Amino acid sequence: MTKEKEDIFLAGMENSTYIHMDDTGMKHKGVNHHLHVISNVLFSVFFIELKKDSKTIQKILGLLNDETLEKILLSDDARQYLGIAIWHALCWIHEIRLHKKLNPVIEYHRLLLDKFISNLWDYYDKLNEYRDKPDEKVKEELEKQFDDLFSTKTGYAELDKRIALTKEKKEELLLVLKFPEIPLHNNPAELALREGVVKRKISNGTRSDDGKAAWENMMSIMDTCRKHGISLYDYIKDIFSGKREMTRLSTLIAQKASMNPT
Repeated sequence: MTKEKEDIFLAGMENSTYIHMDDTGMKHKGVNHHLHVISNVLFSVFFIELKKDSKTIQKILGLLNDETLEKILLSDDARQYLGIAIWHALCWIHEIRLHKKLNPVIEYHRLLLDKFISNLWDYYDKLNEYRDKPDEKVKEELEKQFDDLFSTKTGYAELDKRIALTKEKKEELLLVLKFPEIPLHNNPAELALREGVVKRKISNGTRSDDGKAAWENMMSIMDTCRKHGISLYDYIKDIFSGKREMTRLSTLIAQKASMNPT
């Protein structure tokens, strides 16, 4: 099963131009660990690690100390992902959530916040339209609109501070203008982690190294099977029976990528 996971990982990385990454808390042998996921529409692979710092991310990706991932990494703005990839795109949904977390006391400030968040979603919709029909003139207009939107001064200090912080992330948030094929959000990684969250609630984590490997392997195979419309039960049965008559997930990843480059 470990070989299956490794094959999925290698095929996924070899056939992808971008990947999503995220993590959530997980216990292993009673000690706090982190469940990491690497995914996109082709595959998902999971790793349970003690830490979630940049060195751990490099280890998971097989990067040497000074090596950079030559793909687009899409994540939230957690510090461990900084400098990992040659291109780093940030999740718009996560960024909008930061604005929605503001909790104004004054009604007027609430109205200002609601109006700005509405403008944020309007801009998000325009970016999605651009992804469907990339156009150089529209690209220039969207860059200007970003500067205008995130130069807004509302008079609500906390909102203005948050707007300015978002503006500092312009390069990462607008990477989609250079690479329209990438999503605007990191939802695939967040969704992939839900299975681990459910398992964590039921069993409170893994108890042994064999159990840790089993979780990593099965979640990787299960989520990748789902993405290719393959029955997990049939695929696992095919492995353990020794027949191996079904097309390997690694092969399906390569086939799907050749038809729809990711």
